[in-house]
Amino acid sequence: MALAPFFDRARQSASQVMRHFDAQAFERRLSEVVVTIAFDATGEESIEGQCALDMAARLVARLYPRVAIVPLSGTGELSGQLADLMRSINPEIEIFAEGDARHGVALVVGTTAFNADTLIYIGSDRWVASVSTTAPRGSGNSNNPLGAGAAACIGTANVFRAVFADCVDRPELDQDARLSLLNFETGSRCANADMPRAVDMGLVQLVGAGAIGNAFVWAMARAPNLTGTLHVIDHEPIEMTNLQRYVLACIKHDKASKVELVASTLAQTGIVVHPFRCTWAGYVQGIGHHRFERVAVALDTARDRIQVQSSLPHRIYNAWTQTGDLGVSRHAFDGNHACLACLYLPAGKRRSEDEIIAEELRLIGKANIERTRAMLYHGEPVGEAFVREIAATAEADVDSLLAFASLPLRAFRQRAICGNAILKAHDGNGSDIQVPMAFQSALAGVMLAAEVVASSPGVRATKPGTRTVVDLMRRVPSYVTSEVLKGIPGQARCICEDAVWQDIYHGKFTMA
Repeated sequence: MALAPFFDRARQSASQVMRHFDAQAFERRLSEVVVTIAFDATGEESIEGQCALDMAARLVARLYPRVAIVPLSGTGELSGQLADLMRSINPEIEIFAEGDARHGVALVVGTTAFNADTLIYIGSDRWVASVSTTAPRGSGNSNNPLGAGAAACIGTANVFRAVFADCVDRPELDQDARLSLLNFETGSRCANADMPRAVDMGLVQLVGAGAIGNAFVWAMARAPNLTGTLHVIDHEPIEMTNLQRYVLACIKHDKASKVELVASTLAQTGIVVHPFRCTWAGYVQGIGHHRFERVAVALDTARDRIQVQSSLPHRIYNAWTQTGDLGVSRHAFDGNHACLACLYLPAGKRRSEDEIIAEELRLIGKANIERTRAMLYHGEPVGEAFVREIAATAEADVDSLLAFASLPLRAFRQRAICGNAILKAHDGNGSDIQVPMAFQSALAGVMLAAEVVASSPGVRATKPGTRTVVDLMRRVPSYVTSEVLKGIPGQARCICEDAVWQDIYHGKFTMA
Protein backbone atom coordinates (compact mmCIF):
# COMPACT_ATOMS: atom_id res chain seq x y z
CA MET A 1 0.00 0.00 0.00
CA ALA A 2 1.28 3.44 -0.98
CA LEU A 3 1.46 4.99 2.48
CA ALA A 4 3.34 8.26 2.95
CA PRO A 5 6.79 8.24 4.62
CA PHE A 6 5.26 10.09 7.56
CA PHE A 7 2.30 7.73 7.92
CA ASP A 8 3.14 6.80 11.52
CA ARG A 9 2.35 10.37 12.53
CA ALA A 10 -0.86 10.38 10.48
CA ARG A 11 -1.91 7.17 12.19
CA GLN A 12 -1.18 8.72 15.58
CA SER A 13 -3.34 11.75 14.80
CA ALA A 14 -6.23 9.53 13.69
CA SER A 15 -5.99 7.52 16.91
CA GLN A 16 -6.82 10.68 18.87
CA VAL A 17 -10.17 11.26 17.14
CA MET A 18 -11.40 7.68 16.64
CA ARG A 19 -13.11 5.26 19.04
CA HIS A 20 -11.39 2.00 19.98
CA PHE A 21 -8.60 2.68 17.52
CA ASP A 22 -7.16 -0.41 15.83
CA ALA A 23 -4.05 0.31 13.75
CA GLN A 24 -4.46 -2.70 11.49
CA ALA A 25 -8.14 -1.99 10.83
CA PHE A 26 -7.27 1.64 10.13
CA GLU A 27 -4.68 0.72 7.51
CA ARG A 28 -6.96 -1.90 6.02
CA ARG A 29 -9.70 0.67 5.53
CA LEU A 30 -7.27 3.05 3.85
CA SER A 31 -6.24 0.27 1.47
CA GLU A 32 -9.86 -0.33 0.49
CA VAL A 33 -11.13 3.18 -0.16
CA VAL A 34 -10.44 5.49 -3.10
CA VAL A 35 -11.00 9.16 -2.34
CA THR A 36 -12.03 11.06 -5.45
CA ILE A 37 -11.41 14.72 -6.18
CA ALA A 38 -13.74 15.77 -9.01
CA PHE A 39 -14.21 19.15 -10.66
CA ASP A 40 -15.84 20.66 -13.70
CA ALA A 41 -14.87 23.59 -15.93
CA THR A 42 -16.37 26.16 -13.53
CA GLY A 43 -14.32 24.74 -10.68
CA GLU A 44 -11.16 24.53 -12.76
CA GLU A 45 -11.47 28.02 -14.22
CA SER A 46 -12.61 30.00 -11.17
CA ILE A 47 -9.96 31.42 -8.85
CA GLU A 48 -11.75 30.24 -5.73
CA GLY A 49 -12.29 26.79 -7.21
CA GLN A 50 -8.58 26.49 -7.92
CA CYS A 51 -7.81 27.46 -4.31
CA ALA A 52 -10.27 24.88 -2.95
CA LEU A 53 -8.80 22.14 -5.14
CA ASP A 54 -5.25 23.05 -4.18
CA MET A 55 -6.01 22.88 -0.46
CA ALA A 56 -8.06 19.70 -0.85
CA ALA A 57 -5.21 17.99 -2.72
CA ARG A 58 -2.71 19.03 -0.04
CA LEU A 59 -4.91 17.59 2.71
CA VAL A 60 -6.03 14.38 1.00
CA ALA A 61 -2.50 13.39 -0.05
CA ARG A 62 -1.28 13.45 3.55
CA LEU A 63 -3.50 10.56 4.64
CA TYR A 64 -5.08 8.62 1.79
CA PRO A 65 -2.83 6.36 -0.33
CA ARG A 66 -5.37 5.83 -3.14
CA VAL A 67 -6.91 8.85 -4.89
CA ALA A 68 -8.81 9.47 -8.12
CA ILE A 69 -8.68 12.84 -9.91
CA VAL A 70 -11.68 13.26 -12.21
CA PRO A 71 -12.28 16.28 -14.49
CA LEU A 72 -16.00 16.39 -15.30
CA SER A 73 -15.68 18.99 -18.06
CA GLY A 74 -13.27 21.60 -19.35
CA THR A 75 -9.67 21.07 -20.38
CA GLY A 76 -8.72 18.93 -17.40
CA GLU A 77 -5.25 20.51 -17.37
CA LEU A 78 -5.55 20.99 -13.63
CA SER A 79 -5.58 17.21 -13.15
CA GLY A 80 -1.88 16.96 -13.93
CA GLN A 81 -1.00 19.83 -11.62
CA LEU A 82 -2.95 18.30 -8.74
CA ALA A 83 -1.35 14.90 -9.36
CA ASP A 84 2.14 16.43 -9.32
CA LEU A 85 1.33 18.29 -6.10
CA MET A 86 0.07 15.14 -4.40
CA ARG A 87 3.12 13.12 -5.49
CA SER A 88 5.40 15.83 -4.09
CA ILE A 89 3.76 15.14 -0.71
CA ASN A 90 3.56 11.33 -0.99
CA PRO A 91 5.71 10.00 -3.85
CA GLU A 92 4.12 6.56 -3.52
CA ILE A 93 0.49 7.66 -3.76
CA GLU A 94 -1.70 5.77 -6.25
CA ILE A 95 -3.62 8.16 -8.50
CA PHE A 96 -6.42 6.80 -10.65
CA ALA A 97 -8.14 8.37 -13.63
CA GLU A 98 -11.85 8.30 -14.46
CA GLY A 99 -13.10 4.74 -14.84
CA ASP A 100 -10.07 3.13 -13.19
CA ALA A 101 -11.53 2.93 -9.68
CA ARG A 102 -14.84 2.85 -7.87
CA HIS A 103 -15.67 6.24 -6.41
CA GLY A 104 -16.31 5.54 -2.74
CA VAL A 105 -16.11 9.06 -1.31
CA ALA A 106 -15.94 12.05 -3.63
CA LEU A 107 -15.05 15.66 -2.94
CA VAL A 108 -16.56 17.73 -5.75
CA VAL A 109 -15.81 21.32 -6.81
CA GLY A 110 -17.98 23.08 -9.38
CA THR A 111 -21.64 23.12 -10.44
CA THR A 112 -21.89 19.61 -11.89
CA ALA A 113 -23.48 16.67 -10.06
CA PHE A 114 -21.39 13.53 -9.68
CA ASN A 115 -22.04 9.87 -8.93
CA ALA A 116 -20.31 8.25 -5.96
CA ASP A 117 -21.20 6.26 -2.86
CA THR A 118 -20.76 9.39 -0.73
CA LEU A 119 -20.77 12.89 -2.20
CA ILE A 120 -19.35 15.99 -0.54
CA TYR A 121 -19.73 19.17 -2.59
CA ILE A 122 -17.60 22.15 -1.61
CA GLY A 123 -17.67 25.72 -2.84
CA SER A 124 -17.22 29.31 -1.78
CA ASP A 125 -18.27 32.89 -2.38
CA ARG A 126 -15.50 35.24 -1.25
CA TRP A 127 -15.52 35.02 2.58
CA VAL A 128 -18.14 32.28 2.81
CA ALA A 129 -17.35 28.57 2.74
CA SER A 130 -20.10 26.18 1.67
CA VAL A 131 -20.33 22.39 2.04
CA SER A 132 -23.21 20.12 1.08
CA THR A 133 -24.02 16.46 0.56
CA THR A 134 -27.10 17.20 -1.54
CA ALA A 135 -26.19 19.56 -4.39
CA PRO A 136 -23.19 21.28 -6.03
CA ARG A 137 -22.10 24.51 -4.35
CA GLY A 138 -20.21 26.40 -7.06
CA SER A 139 -17.14 28.60 -6.61
CA GLY A 140 -16.71 32.34 -6.97
CA ASN A 141 -14.09 34.07 -9.08
CA SER A 142 -12.84 36.60 -6.56
CA ASN A 143 -9.27 37.13 -5.35
CA ASN A 144 -10.34 36.03 -1.87
CA PRO A 145 -9.06 32.51 -1.04
CA LEU A 146 -10.40 32.36 2.52
CA GLY A 147 -13.85 30.89 1.98
CA ALA A 148 -12.39 28.40 -0.50
CA GLY A 149 -9.65 27.28 1.87
CA ALA A 150 -12.12 26.83 4.72
CA ALA A 151 -14.49 24.87 2.46
CA ALA A 152 -11.70 22.46 1.54
CA CYS A 153 -10.86 21.88 5.21
CA ILE A 154 -14.49 21.28 6.21
CA GLY A 155 -15.03 19.10 3.16
CA THR A 156 -11.96 16.99 3.90
CA ALA A 157 -13.16 16.55 7.49
CA ASN A 158 -16.42 15.23 6.06
CA VAL A 159 -14.43 12.81 3.91
CA PHE A 160 -12.72 11.46 7.04
CA ARG A 161 -16.02 11.08 8.89
CA ALA A 162 -17.50 9.27 5.90
CA VAL A 163 -14.57 6.89 5.44
CA PHE A 164 -14.39 6.04 9.14
CA ALA A 165 -18.08 6.42 10.02
CA ASP A 166 -18.05 3.31 12.21
CA CYS A 167 -15.22 4.64 14.35
CA VAL A 168 -16.13 8.27 15.12
CA ASP A 169 -18.69 9.55 17.60
CA ARG A 170 -20.52 11.92 15.25
CA PRO A 171 -20.27 10.58 11.69
CA GLU A 172 -23.17 12.66 10.33
CA LEU A 173 -22.09 14.80 7.38
CA ASP A 174 -22.77 18.48 6.70
CA GLN A 175 -25.90 18.45 4.54
CA ASP A 176 -25.83 22.21 4.01
CA ALA A 177 -23.21 24.14 5.97
CA ARG A 178 -22.10 27.74 5.47
CA LEU A 179 -19.40 29.53 7.46
CA SER A 180 -18.37 33.15 7.00
CA LEU A 181 -14.76 34.03 7.72
CA LEU A 182 -15.70 37.71 7.71
CA ASN A 183 -18.02 37.77 10.73
CA PHE A 184 -17.46 34.14 11.80
CA GLU A 185 -21.13 33.23 11.78
CA THR A 186 -22.96 30.38 10.09
CA GLY A 187 -26.04 29.83 7.93
CA SER A 188 -28.25 32.84 7.28
CA ARG A 189 -26.11 35.05 9.56
CA CYS A 190 -23.06 34.77 7.28
CA ALA A 191 -21.71 38.18 6.29
CA ASN A 192 -20.00 38.67 2.96
CA ALA A 193 -18.37 41.46 0.99
CA ASP A 194 -15.88 42.07 -1.78
CA MET A 195 -12.27 42.26 -0.70
CA PRO A 196 -11.06 45.87 -1.04
CA ARG A 197 -8.75 46.40 -4.00
CA ALA A 198 -5.89 47.08 -1.63
CA VAL A 199 -5.60 45.84 1.94
CA ASP A 200 -2.61 47.08 3.93
CA MET A 201 -2.28 44.84 6.96
CA GLY A 202 0.67 46.88 8.29
CA LEU A 203 3.29 45.06 10.31
CA VAL A 204 2.16 41.70 11.67
CA GLN A 205 4.22 39.26 13.72
CA LEU A 206 3.38 35.60 13.03
CA VAL A 207 4.61 33.64 16.04
CA GLY A 208 4.86 29.98 15.05
CA ALA A 209 5.35 28.64 11.52
CA GLY A 210 4.18 25.11 12.21
CA ALA A 211 0.96 23.48 11.04
CA ILE A 212 -1.33 26.42 11.79
CA GLY A 213 1.27 28.89 10.53
CA ASN A 214 1.60 26.94 7.27
CA ALA A 215 -2.11 27.27 6.53
CA PHE A 216 -2.01 30.96 7.52
CA VAL A 217 0.71 31.54 4.93
CA TRP A 218 -1.08 29.37 2.33
CA ALA A 219 -4.01 31.79 2.53
CA MET A 220 -1.89 34.94 2.52
CA ALA A 221 0.01 33.75 -0.56
CA ARG A 222 -3.25 33.51 -2.53
CA ALA A 223 -4.61 36.97 -1.68
CA PRO A 224 -3.08 39.36 -4.24
CA ASN A 225 -4.84 42.38 -2.73
CA LEU A 226 -2.73 42.16 0.42
CA THR A 227 0.29 44.30 1.22
CA GLY A 228 2.24 44.75 4.41
CA THR A 229 5.14 43.32 6.36
CA LEU A 230 5.24 39.93 8.08
CA HIS A 231 7.80 39.05 10.73
CA VAL A 232 7.67 35.25 10.98
CA ILE A 233 9.18 33.82 14.15
CA ASP A 234 10.02 30.15 14.68
CA HIS A 235 13.26 28.53 15.82
CA GLU A 236 12.70 24.99 14.53
CA PRO A 237 13.34 23.20 11.22
CA ILE A 238 10.79 21.05 9.41
CA GLU A 239 10.99 17.35 10.19
CA MET A 240 9.61 14.49 8.10
CA THR A 241 6.88 13.79 10.63
CA ASN A 242 5.67 17.41 10.29
CA LEU A 243 4.55 16.71 6.74
CA GLN A 244 1.51 14.92 8.15
CA ARG A 245 -0.12 18.34 8.69
CA TYR A 246 2.10 21.11 7.23
CA VAL A 247 0.17 22.10 4.10
CA LEU A 248 3.06 24.02 2.52
CA ALA A 249 5.62 21.30 3.02
CA CYS A 250 6.56 18.56 0.56
CA ILE A 251 9.07 15.73 0.86
CA LYS A 252 11.86 18.00 -0.38
CA HIS A 253 11.34 20.34 2.58
CA ASP A 254 12.52 17.80 5.18
CA LYS A 255 15.08 19.57 7.42
CA ALA A 256 14.36 22.97 5.83
CA SER A 257 13.88 26.06 7.99
CA LYS A 258 10.22 26.77 8.71
CA VAL A 259 10.69 30.53 8.45
CA GLU A 260 12.58 30.26 5.17
CA LEU A 261 9.76 28.17 3.69
CA VAL A 262 7.37 30.96 4.64
CA ALA A 263 9.64 33.56 3.07
CA SER A 264 9.93 31.63 -0.20
CA THR A 265 6.17 31.01 -0.34
CA LEU A 266 5.40 34.73 -0.03
CA ALA A 267 8.32 35.93 -2.18
CA GLN A 268 6.15 36.88 -5.19
CA THR A 269 3.39 38.59 -3.20
CA GLY A 270 2.85 42.10 -1.88
CA ILE A 271 3.86 40.97 1.60
CA VAL A 272 7.44 41.65 2.66
CA VAL A 273 8.68 38.81 4.87
CA HIS A 274 11.40 39.02 7.49
CA PRO A 275 12.24 35.55 8.86
CA PHE A 276 13.46 35.25 12.45
CA ARG A 277 14.79 31.83 13.38
CA CYS A 278 14.33 32.20 17.12
CA THR A 279 11.72 32.01 19.87
CA TRP A 280 9.36 34.87 20.73
CA ALA A 281 11.58 35.74 23.71
CA GLY A 282 14.61 35.90 21.44
CA TYR A 283 12.74 38.06 18.96
CA VAL A 284 11.61 40.53 21.63
CA GLN A 285 15.13 40.73 23.01
CA GLY A 286 16.71 41.32 19.62
CA ILE A 287 14.20 43.57 17.85
CA GLY A 288 15.10 46.65 19.91
CA HIS A 289 11.61 47.77 20.96
CA HIS A 290 8.54 46.39 22.74
CA ARG A 291 5.73 47.97 20.73
CA PHE A 292 3.87 45.34 18.74
CA GLU A 293 0.68 46.45 17.02
CA ARG A 294 -0.71 43.15 15.73
CA VAL A 295 0.51 39.68 16.62
CA ALA A 296 -0.83 36.45 15.12
CA VAL A 297 -0.21 33.54 17.49
CA ALA A 298 0.12 29.98 16.14
CA LEU A 299 1.89 28.34 19.06
CA ASP A 300 1.48 24.97 20.75
CA THR A 301 1.48 25.62 24.49
CA ALA A 302 -0.33 27.71 27.07
CA ARG A 303 3.00 28.82 28.48
CA ASP A 304 4.16 30.25 25.15
CA ARG A 305 0.86 32.06 24.59
CA ILE A 306 0.99 33.66 28.02
CA GLN A 307 4.54 34.75 27.27
CA VAL A 308 3.35 36.55 24.12
CA GLN A 309 0.54 38.27 26.06
CA SER A 310 3.00 39.38 28.74
CA SER A 311 4.81 41.40 26.03
CA LEU A 312 1.62 43.50 25.83
CA PRO A 313 0.95 43.71 22.08
CA HIS A 314 -1.79 46.11 21.06
CA ARG A 315 -3.91 43.37 19.45
CA ILE A 316 -3.48 39.59 19.44
CA TYR A 317 -5.12 37.06 17.14
CA ASN A 318 -4.74 33.50 18.41
CA ALA A 319 -5.42 30.16 16.73
CA TRP A 320 -5.36 26.71 18.29
CA THR A 321 -6.12 23.04 17.91
CA GLN A 322 -6.95 21.02 21.00
CA THR A 323 -8.79 17.85 21.93
CA GLY A 324 -12.37 18.39 20.78
CA ASP A 325 -12.12 21.58 18.79
CA LEU A 326 -10.09 24.26 17.03
CA GLY A 327 -10.58 27.96 16.69
CA VAL A 328 -9.45 31.54 16.69
CA SER A 329 -9.69 34.24 19.35
CA ARG A 330 -9.29 38.02 19.37
CA HIS A 331 -7.71 40.01 22.17
CA ALA A 332 -6.90 43.48 23.39
CA PHE A 333 -5.60 43.99 26.94
CA ASP A 334 -7.87 46.72 28.21
CA GLY A 335 -11.68 46.68 28.36
CA ASN A 336 -13.93 43.96 29.73
CA HIS A 337 -13.06 41.13 27.37
CA ALA A 338 -10.55 38.39 28.10
CA CYS A 339 -6.94 38.85 27.09
CA LEU A 340 -5.04 35.91 25.62
CA ALA A 341 -3.60 34.91 29.00
CA CYS A 342 -7.11 34.71 30.46
CA LEU A 343 -7.90 31.74 28.23
CA TYR A 344 -4.86 29.75 29.34
CA LEU A 345 -4.50 30.37 33.08
CA PRO A 346 -4.38 27.21 35.18
CA ALA A 347 -7.35 26.39 37.37
CA GLY A 348 -6.23 25.69 40.92
CA LYS A 349 -2.77 24.88 42.24
CA ARG A 350 -0.20 23.74 39.70
CA ARG A 351 2.99 21.82 40.20
CA SER A 352 6.34 23.14 39.05
CA GLU A 353 7.71 22.17 35.65
CA ASP A 354 10.45 19.99 37.12
CA GLU A 355 7.92 17.99 39.15
CA ILE A 356 5.72 17.43 36.09
CA ILE A 357 8.55 16.33 33.81
CA ALA A 358 10.06 14.06 36.46
CA GLU A 359 6.71 12.29 36.80
CA GLU A 360 6.31 11.93 33.03
CA LEU A 361 9.80 10.42 32.71
CA ARG A 362 9.11 8.18 35.74
CA LEU A 363 11.99 9.72 37.67
CA ILE A 364 10.78 9.11 41.22
CA GLY A 365 11.87 10.91 44.40
CA LYS A 366 13.16 14.28 45.52
CA ALA A 367 16.67 13.67 44.21
CA ASN A 368 15.35 13.04 40.70
CA ILE A 369 13.22 16.19 40.83
CA GLU A 370 16.32 18.20 41.73
CA ARG A 371 18.21 16.45 38.94
CA THR A 372 15.44 17.37 36.47
CA ARG A 373 15.52 20.97 37.70
CA ALA A 374 19.27 21.18 37.06
CA MET A 375 18.91 19.72 33.55
CA LEU A 376 16.20 22.27 32.72
CA TYR A 377 18.37 25.09 34.03
CA HIS A 378 21.55 24.17 32.14
CA GLY A 379 19.81 23.28 28.86
CA GLU A 380 22.48 20.79 27.78
CA PRO A 381 21.84 17.70 25.60
CA VAL A 382 20.33 14.88 27.64
CA GLY A 383 22.81 12.34 26.24
CA GLU A 384 22.63 8.66 25.35
CA ALA A 385 22.89 7.34 28.92
CA PHE A 386 19.92 9.40 30.05
CA VAL A 387 17.88 8.29 27.04
CA ARG A 388 18.58 4.63 27.79
CA GLU A 389 17.60 5.17 31.42
CA ILE A 390 14.29 6.76 30.44
CA ALA A 391 13.56 4.07 27.87
CA ALA A 392 14.03 1.44 30.56
CA THR A 393 11.89 3.16 33.22
CA ALA A 394 9.13 4.09 30.73
CA GLU A 395 9.29 0.70 28.99
CA ALA A 396 9.70 2.54 25.69
CA ASP A 397 11.54 1.68 22.49
CA VAL A 398 15.08 2.94 23.06
CA ASP A 399 15.87 3.27 19.34
CA SER A 400 12.97 5.68 18.80
CA LEU A 401 14.27 7.88 21.64
CA LEU A 402 17.98 7.82 20.84
CA ALA A 403 17.39 10.16 17.90
CA PHE A 404 16.60 12.86 20.48
CA ALA A 405 19.69 12.39 22.65
CA SER A 406 21.24 15.63 21.39
CA LEU A 407 18.28 17.71 22.57
CA PRO A 408 17.94 19.56 25.87
CA LEU A 409 15.42 18.16 28.35
CA ARG A 410 12.39 20.27 27.43
CA ALA A 411 12.72 19.42 23.73
CA PHE A 412 13.46 15.75 24.51
CA ARG A 413 10.37 15.50 26.68
CA GLN A 414 8.16 17.05 24.00
CA ARG A 415 9.45 14.73 21.26
CA ALA A 416 8.99 11.71 23.52
CA ILE A 417 5.38 12.69 24.22
CA CYS A 418 4.65 13.33 20.57
CA GLY A 419 6.06 9.91 19.75
CA ASN A 420 3.86 8.27 22.41
CA ALA A 421 6.96 6.99 24.22
CA ILE A 422 5.82 8.69 27.43
CA LEU A 423 2.45 9.94 28.59
CA LYS A 424 1.84 13.61 29.31
CA ALA A 425 0.88 14.38 32.90
CA HIS A 426 -2.66 15.65 33.45
CA ASP A 427 -1.25 19.10 34.26
CA GLY A 428 1.64 18.92 31.79
CA ASN A 429 2.41 21.91 29.62
CA GLY A 430 2.65 20.11 26.29
CA SER A 431 0.89 20.92 23.05
CA ASP A 432 -2.85 21.46 23.27
CA ILE A 433 -3.40 18.46 21.02
CA GLN A 434 -0.25 16.53 20.31
CA VAL A 435 -0.93 15.51 16.72
CA PRO A 436 -3.96 17.18 15.12
CA MET A 437 -5.46 15.94 11.89
CA ALA A 438 -4.24 17.94 8.90
CA PHE A 439 -7.67 19.43 8.22
CA GLN A 440 -7.91 20.64 11.82
CA SER A 441 -4.64 22.56 11.73
CA ALA A 442 -5.39 23.87 8.25
CA LEU A 443 -8.77 25.33 9.18
CA ALA A 444 -7.29 26.96 12.28
CA GLY A 445 -4.61 28.58 10.11
CA VAL A 446 -7.03 29.77 7.44
CA MET A 447 -9.28 31.24 10.14
CA LEU A 448 -6.27 33.02 11.67
CA ALA A 449 -5.37 34.51 8.29
CA ALA A 450 -8.98 35.59 7.78
CA GLU A 451 -9.02 37.35 11.13
CA VAL A 452 -5.81 39.24 10.40
CA VAL A 453 -7.12 40.34 6.99
CA ALA A 454 -10.65 41.15 8.17
CA SER A 455 -9.38 43.24 11.08
CA SER A 456 -7.18 45.34 8.80
CA PRO A 457 -8.33 48.92 8.16
CA GLY A 458 -11.30 49.28 5.82
CA VAL A 459 -12.26 45.60 5.62
CA ARG A 460 -14.77 44.77 8.35
CA ALA A 461 -17.12 47.15 10.14
CA THR A 462 -18.00 45.05 13.21
CA LYS A 463 -15.65 42.80 15.18
CA PRO A 464 -16.94 39.32 16.10
CA GLY A 465 -17.02 38.01 19.65
CA THR A 466 -13.91 36.96 21.52
CA ARG A 467 -13.70 33.33 20.47
CA THR A 468 -14.78 31.23 17.47
CA VAL A 469 -14.80 27.46 18.02
CA VAL A 470 -15.34 24.67 15.46
CA ASP A 471 -15.26 20.91 15.98
CA LEU A 472 -14.54 19.25 12.64
CA MET A 473 -15.39 15.82 14.00
CA ARG A 474 -19.08 16.74 13.83
CA ARG A 475 -21.36 18.94 11.74
CA VAL A 476 -20.76 22.69 11.74
CA PRO A 477 -23.09 23.98 14.50
CA SER A 478 -25.55 26.87 14.36
CA TYR A 479 -23.39 29.13 16.54
CA VAL A 480 -19.59 29.19 16.62
CA THR A 481 -18.67 32.60 18.09
CA SER A 482 -19.12 33.90 21.63
CA GLU A 483 -17.85 36.55 24.01
CA VAL A 484 -15.41 35.76 26.82
CA LEU A 485 -15.03 38.30 29.63
CA LYS A 486 -12.23 38.87 32.10
CA GLY A 487 -12.37 37.10 35.43
CA ILE A 488 -13.11 33.55 34.28
CA PRO A 489 -14.56 31.67 37.30
CA GLY A 490 -12.21 29.17 38.91
CA GLN A 491 -9.04 30.67 37.47
CA ALA A 492 -6.31 32.79 39.00
CA ARG A 493 -6.45 36.56 38.66
CA CYS A 494 -4.97 37.52 35.28
CA ILE A 495 -2.35 40.18 34.58
CA CYS A 496 -4.97 42.12 32.58
CA GLU A 497 -6.84 42.72 35.86
CA ASP A 498 -3.80 44.34 37.44
CA ALA A 499 -3.63 48.15 37.46
CA VAL A 500 0.14 48.26 37.04
CA TRP A 501 0.03 46.10 33.92
CA GLN A 502 -2.82 48.19 32.56
CA ASP A 503 -0.83 51.39 33.11
CA ILE A 504 2.12 49.95 31.20
CA TYR A 505 -0.16 48.88 28.35
CA HIS A 506 -1.81 52.29 28.12
CA GLY A 507 1.59 53.93 28.23
CA LYS A 508 2.61 52.00 25.10
CA PHE A 509 -0.50 52.74 23.01
CA THR A 510 -2.80 55.69 22.47
CA MET A 511 -6.21 54.18 23.02
CA ALA A 512 -9.29 55.24 21.00
